[in-house]
Amino acid sequence: SMSEFLKKYGLFLSLAIQIGMISLPTPEGFPVAGHHMLALLVFSVILWMTECVSYPASAAIILSLMIILLGFAPSVAKPTVMYGTSAALASGLKGFANTAWALVGAALFLSIAMTKTGLDKRIALRVLSLVGAKTNRILIGVILTGFALSFFVPSTTARVACMVPIVMGIISAFGVEKKTRFAGILMIATAQADSIWNVGIKTAAAQNLIATNFIKQILGYDISWGEWFIAALPFSVLMSIALYFVLLKMMPPEMKEIPGGQEVIQKELIALGPISRQEMKLMIISVLLLCFWILEKKTFGDFGVTGPMAKQLIHHFDTSSITVIAITIMFLPGINILDWPDAQNKLAWGTLFLFGIGISLGTAIIDTKAGVWLAKSLVPFFGLTYAS
Repeated sequence: SMSEFLKKYGLFLSLAIQIGMISLPTPEGFPVAGHHMLALLVFSVILWMTECVSYPASAAIILSLMIILLGFAPSVAKPTVMYGTSAALASGLKGFANTAWALVGAALFLSIAMTKTGLDKRIALRVLSLVGAKTNRILIGVILTGFALSFFVPSTTARVACMVPIVMGIISAFGVEKKTRFAGILMIATAQADSIWNVGIKTAAAQNLIATNFIKQILGYDISWGEWFIAALPFSVLMSIALYFVLLKMMPPEMKEIPGGQEVIQKELIALGPISRQEMKLMIISVLLLCFWILEKKTFGDFGVTGPMAKQLIHHFDTSSITVIAITIMFLPGINILDWPDAQNKLAWGTLFLFGIGISLGTAIIDTKAGVWLAKSLVPFFGLTYAS
């Protein structure tokens, strides 16, 4: 089949297209390094689409190609000299010194803390216990759980890692076959609700932090948590409603209600027992963290304080920094929510590596002027130019 062919030969296809792009003449006024980075971008997209190698392996391949393609290209600042492999490697590692990358890492640690303490399961079961046992209500419950967790777990990957085992456990506890439409819509809703709430909440996804970093770098304006929330919330709400109706229309559940569904949820909650000290500690840290995110760039004047204090910021921490501090607190003696063997064995290191390389590639595309060239080429093509 075509998918098997692409999986087998995707790497060769990607390389052939990349070599073809590099061999084309470089447009006038466009740096050679930018030309090489665009070719690498196309190579990366094809590599990911064909899934011919694992994602962590693709990150290593992209880093190696960046060393070669940037290292042996003339410098954008000094076209008479080459970048050199050392400078190219430094560009390839830029993503690992990025605040958004730090947030992804911290979020993955937070996800481990959630699953280790069972707080994520408690939140999910609490939400599901409130909605009822009708299949459409359980679907609403899954979407609402994705919404609730998006405030506390700042990464889609991490939230899906929390949610999938819980939803799978609930499907099994209900005694529902895994191949039913009902099981299918719950799993689709788990993934899609998490993606939808990436849009509404700045800290729900690292790509939001990457975007705000680039906006700050290019336009000089730093978008706060609150500003993002006000602007983006309507989109996530509308998409959540659309997700609910589209799923019910396209994959109507085989049954209207799960017999004994509420009892199953209650039984699961009782099995969790009373909230533990570890869960309580994690809940306190998570709520404080959320408060820091919400109050980012907020002044006392925003809350009605007048006089000399009005323009004073409530705190000076950025989103990523305070999240890293919160994770550090979880490792401290006496807190002990996390220990290193947990992180070492359960953290998705490959995902973290891929994310770092993705940021490096994006940064290199901007630094080598490839992003500007691409925008200038594509904007007129799509008729998006405007008269100033």
